[in-house]
Amino acid sequence: MRRTILALSLLLAATPAFACTEAELQEKSISLAELVKAITTKDPSKAQDWRRRQVEVDRVAERTTDFDEICAAYDKAIAEAKAQQ
Repeated sequence: MRRTILALSLLLAATPAFACTEAELQEKSISLAELVKAITTKDPSKAQDWRRRQVEVDRVAERTTDFDEICAAYDKAIAEAKAQQ
């Protein structure tokens, strides 16, 4: 029991270190915008698809205040954008 309480305490104390911050969200937003600009400049036919993807990320941000969830949406979109470069 004592070990469990200690482990939970350590986990809870460490959690904020892994949380996404507002500054990271801004960085991810800028990064995604730059990647999308590069992709759509290279191939304008992809603009509509990427605009839709950006709107999906925006909707996550509107739906929740959980920075980790919003960061995950940005991370997914950024990974997809990097794969298309």
